[in-house]
Amino acid sequence: MRKFYIILFLLGLSSAVFSQFYAKEVGMRGGYTSGITFRVNLEEDLSYEAQLAYRDNGGIFTMIRQQHLEMGMDRLGNWEFIYGFGAHAGFYLTDTYRIFFREVYFGREIFTPVFGMDGYVGIDYELVDVPMSFGVSFQPFMEISLKQIFGINLWDFGFSVRYRF
Repeated sequence: MRKFYIILFLLGLSSAVFSQFYAKEVGMRGGYTSGITFRVNLEEDLSYEAQLAYRDNGGIFTMIRQQHLEMGMDRLGNWEFIYGFGAHAGFYLTDTYRIFFREVYFGREIFTPVFGMDGYVGIDYELVDVPMSFGVSFQPFMEISLKQIFGINLWDFGFSVRYRF
């Protein structure tokens, strides 16, 4: 009976050792909004991602809440479908002001704050043996700034590479 409990304990320990849930990921995103990303996985299907990005001669900080749906698994890794929403804040340096298809030139660059909302849809491929993940994402956004009173961008596609730890 004692051997049975020892074997049962070792089997339970082996599944805990080989389960690979990485709580954090850090990486880079390339695209219209390019920058550094940091993702915290709270559960298997919920995460928060912070992005420090460069766009339109300015800096943007974005925070996105993401839901994960597992699409499938092959020998090398896992496919996940990710969707979510978030907000961003930052600044632009601009010398023009646009309103209703009309541009006004200032003659010098001025600082303009920006605030907005973001959507997120992506597909990630997480390698099993190596703590890396690769992803393709679509991140549309709308924002308010002095550069353009109300702006919408529906073409922010990107590619990301992340290290999981």
